[in-house]
Amino acid sequence: MIDSHDIVVRVNNYKTSENAGFRTDVHYSFYGTSIRKTRDDLIYDGVNLCMCKCPNSQPIESEWHVKNKKEIGIDYRYIYKNRNDFWFCDTFIPDDEHFKTYFALLGNHIPTTGFACILDIFQTPYKSLYITGFDFFTSKLHNVDEPWKRGNKHDPIKHVPREECRWIKNNHWGRRVTFDNVMWGLMGG
Repeated sequence: MIDSHDIVVRVNNYKTSENAGFRTDVHYSFYGTSIRKTRDDLIYDGVNLCMCKCPNSQPIESEWHVKNKKEIGIDYRYIYKNRNDFWFCDTFIPDDEHFKTYFALLGNHIPTTGFACILDIFQTPYKSLYITGFDFFTSKLHNVDEPWKRGNKHDPIKHVPREECRWIKNNHWGRRVTFDNVMWGLMGG
């Protein structure tokens, strides 16, 4: 069913299977060090467009990140330095304004990669959209079957998946979008 769509977008360390399909046209990621998909993996899976969540810059300031030596949470240039030879196809890299729009949308919190992907797809002229595999970490899993850690509770710009869920619940109407059963339940369906 998934492979029958015109375009299949997969996120981060996605997994394919008979139930999840095998096609991948677009890979959407933040491309940090936890992303294990290699260039060869993506080529093999048929990816012809990479879309990055993060700009090649330091788009935001955070004293907390500097004080706690966690600058990679606000300065994403390391991603592009580490992946200098990675890019093999057309690649979308957002500018600071694009990134900060989603950051502001969540009350100055970093969007999860899945949420940023959904927002970017919402900006395209798609005819219909089917979203599956996102549960806003209610399962306490990410990357399909890996334990998700909430991160440092003191981080002032940490992910806020409940707010992301609330935003999609309040803003998906009229967007020709269908959700899998899990996400539909989270949307109040």
